Amino acid sequence: GQFLNLKNDVGISRSYSLASVPQLDEFLELQVRHAPNGQVSGWVAEKLQAGDTVTISQAAGECSYIAGRAEQPLLLIGTGTGLAPLLGIARDALQQGHSGPIHLYHGSSTAEGLYLVDELKAMDSTHANFHYHPCVSQGMPAQGVQAGRAADIALEEFAKLSGWRVYLCGREDMVKATQKKTFLAGASMQDIFADAFIDSMAAEAGSTASA
Repeated sequence: GQFLNLKNDVGISRSYSLASVPQLDEFLELQVRHAPNGQVSGWVAEKLQAGDTVTISQAAGECSYIAGRAEQPLLLIGTGTGLAPLLGIARDALQQGHSGPIHLYHGSSTAEGLYLVDELKAMDSTHANFHYHPCVSQGMPAQGVQAGRAADIALEEFAKLSGWRVYLCGREDMVKATQKKTFLAGASMQDIFADAFIDSMAAEAGSTASA
């Protein structure tokens, strides 16, 4: 769930969240959306090749799974590549034996924006306490996909969040609005973790640290 800075071949860096888990993976996984005219995401998509050497920073950020209170319900809400840190958090929680329910809501404007659907469905079927909720806000959703914004659907289904731990990742406007709504729904401020992504038109798709 933490993020690191990835530097391109001319020294420009952007921050991307980690989807990998140290105890489970032998690699670092970043999920990079190719932003229009993106100086780093464009380099990743068009120039970077297997075997190339890249420059990265140490991982940073506090949006990660914290061991303890294994029975606590977890609510994870993300849009776009905000799925990356949430996937890492969910996998880490399950690997550490989290027993409370874990509900992951991933939202996109269209069905094309949903990804890793099969992998997340497999996690849902394998782990009794993990629940995957794909959501689209435009068009007719496919079977198994809910219609509407992920945050709105999550808060409709879980209107009272006292005692819950909440993770929010994705568009800055969604994250800020949902922080307030989850707090008003009863979640403690110390149990709300957020990683707001900068608008891709202003910068690369990445975490709050990217600019």
